[in-house]
Amino acid sequence: MNKDIQKDIYRIREILAGFEKSDFHSMTSFHFSSGFPAGCCGDATDLLGLYLLKYHGLDSVYVCGSGLGDNSNQTHAWLVCQGYIIDITADQFNDDGYDLPSVIIDKQSLFHELFDETTSRPISIEYLKGTGIPSVLTKVLSVMQKRESAL
Repeated sequence: MNKDIQKDIYRIREILAGFEKSDFHSMTSFHFSSGFPAGCCGDATDLLGLYLLKYHGLDSVYVCGSGLGDNSNQTHAWLVCQGYIIDITADQFNDDGYDLPSVIIDKQSLFHELFDETTSRPISIEYLKGTGIPSVLTKVLSVMQKRESAL
């Protein structure tokens, strides 16, 4: 995966982590979670997929896994793009005894293999149209642009 795109993924994670709940669209999990990244994996995955599609022309797949370890109800979402697993919220599981980085971009991930079942869907602009995700992405991009112009 292109190094500039990888840098952007890290920037997006950093920006999301710096937002307050009130900065997020009220129709997103970001707004209702106990604090990013906890409970934000689905919307963060959609946001990242939308970014890669709109600004880099990269198709990706939203993957949702269920059944982590002894917790059959535990779910988690991540992106697969160009054969890479991309996850910007895995570290929310560190409170459960895992030692995961804030951003995972890798061809293989032992953590993601722990989920019993997975379902997937392609990322699509049309699918995300009626959600708060595009507005959160606009805010993230605005912060990215301000930071770049300040350099």
